[in-house]
Amino acid sequence: MTHGLATRRNVLTGIAATTALAGLPTGAFARKPKIEIEATTREIEVGGKLVKRLALKGPQGMDGLRMKKGDDFAVRLTNRLSEETLIHWHGLILPPSQDGVPGISAPPIPPGGSAEYDFPLVQAGTYWMHSHVGLQEQLGLAMPLILEDPDDPLRDLQEVVLFLEDFTFKDPYEILKTLRLGGMMAMEHQHDHTMKGHAHSMAESMKLAAEKMKMGGGKMDPSKPDLNDVDYDAYLANSRTLQDPEVVKVEANAKVRVRIINGGASTNFHISAGGRTARLIAVDGEPVAPIDDTVFPISIAQRLDLLVDVPAGAAVPILAQREGDTARTGLILAAPGASVAKVSDNADKAAGAMGVELETRLVTAAPLPPRPISAELTSSLTGNMQRYVWIIDGAPYPRNKPLVVTTGQRTAVRIRNETGMSHPMHLHGHVFQVIEIGGLPVDGAVRDTVLVPPMSNVMIAFDADNPGNWAYHCHNLYHMEAGMFSYLAYVPAT
Repeated sequence: MTHGLATRRNVLTGIAATTALAGLPTGAFARKPKIEIEATTREIEVGGKLVKRLALKGPQGMDGLRMKKGDDFAVRLTNRLSEETLIHWHGLILPPSQDGVPGISAPPIPPGGSAEYDFPLVQAGTYWMHSHVGLQEQLGLAMPLILEDPDDPLRDLQEVVLFLEDFTFKDPYEILKTLRLGGMMAMEHQHDHTMKGHAHSMAESMKLAAEKMKMGGGKMDPSKPDLNDVDYDAYLANSRTLQDPEVVKVEANAKVRVRIINGGASTNFHISAGGRTARLIAVDGEPVAPIDDTVFPISIAQRLDLLVDVPAGAAVPILAQREGDTARTGLILAAPGASVAKVSDNADKAAGAMGVELETRLVTAAPLPPRPISAELTSSLTGNMQRYVWIIDGAPYPRNKPLVVTTGQRTAVRIRNETGMSHPMHLHGHVFQVIEIGGLPVDGAVRDTVLVPPMSNVMIAFDADNPGNWAYHCHNLYHMEAGMFSYLAYVPAT
């Protein structure tokens, strides 16, 4: 993203004055929307089976939407589904009424209905869009959103978008039900043995219950942090697996910009370029000081921009391996004449747990303007795995209290994770800078989603310059649906 944070406040003042609000009937715009997007369905092939999924379709089809910084996001979203929906424009700075979160910003769009959006695009970078209704995102209602910068010095490079998803043949609502039921079994098991005078620890009860019922397919080991509470049937890269990957033709000795979006509902990945060194240049749409490495972690909802060199005659796989597992997906960059070898959808060894190693190395190329912090808040993440309830600040949504900020203040939030699972925390309508990790100050990345590992804390800072109510939540879809959701509320300066 190449906008200046100091000037964004002026832009947002103009945004707030717009009369084009999501949910207004067609015809409320001063001009006809330039772009039509539909929430619809499509069929894809997974494991030799044709599967009907939810989908978003724009003027460039179902591969994503590409616009330019400085354009107006003049969009009509039409719901062609048989159920209500609403789409969130992930990472965009926009009016609160157009953010696409039911109960916070706008009502859901009924079947056959539409909503219109109109605001200036003040950002450039790698973003995405997805449903914020129930578990529709798990069912495929998501798509890349790329905002080009006309002044980007890398604008002439070939670009490839890699959109990652975790796929299940199961009904995701049944998965959530099973997760909750598995916790209930653990509690009942503990109660029975306690009454008989043979008390088990809750961890032992959980282990025994998990042996009876794999919680939504996930493996649970009480002796270590739980990396994945849902196992999937496949992992998709641009809707394909490594059994039949997308092969992208590139020029000989090309430098390719790969925009990677983790659209998984419940999966963190480790990204690699087939063992080759790649260069990280941006996270969550924001530029960072370049980092050269062979593996880059990406948590749920985050984005990475990598520069990858493809030698003449070479085929370079861009692979995403599931955290704590051998399962992987990806695509192939192929130079002219390259022999494209089969890539297994399982690595030789499991990937490790995702931590903060990369986060501590990230240095933003566009920091927040120098300014003292006026307010410091604490947000506590807790959970009850036994009941599969995930909590922000003392209670699951909607019983918890929002984070309250004062308009115009530089605000810091210390996010404390007191659970045994990591949580990718996303704040809508703002960008923030990571300023502390585990108690150590950093000049970290500017982001919209940060991973907070188990039993750790991360501090973020942002300017409260976009008044309204804004969703703030864990982006693990099952955690969010089980209660790990809250919102940011503004009060005026006195």
